[in-house]
Amino acid sequence: QRLLKIDEVFIYRIPPMRTADGHRAEDWNLAKPLATCSLVAVRRDNDLCIDIMAERPKPNAPEGAMETYLFAQSSIAVDFSNPSHKIEHWVNPVVDSSRYFAVRIKDSKTGREAFIGVGFRERTDATNFRMSIEDYINSLKREQKA
Repeated sequence: QRLLKIDEVFIYRIPPMRTADGHRAEDWNLAKPLATCSLVAVRRDNDLCIDIMAERPKPNAPEGAMETYLFAQSSIAVDFSNPSHKIEHWVNPVVDSSRYFAVRIKDSKTGREAFIGVGFRERTDATNFRMSIEDYINSLKREQKA
């Protein structure tokens, strides 16, 4: 079930947190994003998958032909009985802006995890992103009670 699609998000390589307060977008070199991508949030069973999609030239195709590919993915599996599996394990709003988030991604081949920065040009897109995460958590809570 697709919860959200946003056509333009900015992806940043982010440094480790300087303080326990949280990530700060001002530390991310906002003028130079690593990539401009699209974002899709999809509910798969009890997981929320945040797929960050990018485009590249399509090989062996006419000039200008592009293909979409998975740039990065965050597979969120909130477990209310496990304190280390709260939503904050995967997604953290930054402390200095409402349009930027640190999102934990995982390389499916190596299993390595890292945080990347995700930024939205429009505040409404950032709000919709936050709301889709809240919808996912609230639906898990409703299903758990049922």
